[in-house]
Amino acid sequence: MLSILTTTAGQEEDWRVGLQKGAARMQAYGGAKPGDRTMLDALLPAIEALEAGRSVKDAAVAARKGADATRGMKARAGRAAYIPSEQLADIPDPGAEAIAVLFESLARSF
Repeated sequence: MLSILTTTAGQEEDWRVGLQKGAARMQAYGGAKPGDRTMLDALLPAIEALEAGRSVKDAAVAARKGADATRGMKARAGRAAYIPSEQLADIPDPGAEAIAVLFESLARSF
């Protein structure tokens, strides 16, 4: 799914537009939606912050909140859906965590 995001995003001149289109394509191919305990739970709030004209730092905060929220979600999509839920208790989704760290790193460079 990350390759779908980056390939799509790389086709746009404005990286913010690219992220939005990439996230939409990920959802179309994978079928995941917010609340399914995937990287989308961090990515979509970050994109929403950017679309609202907020800063990359604000997008990083939104991504972190989204990633942290996955700790209590039931996995309904992605690789985590194949793991017993008791083994996921209080562990953030790895993809969502990666997106949060990515945005936090971006925020430090702006």
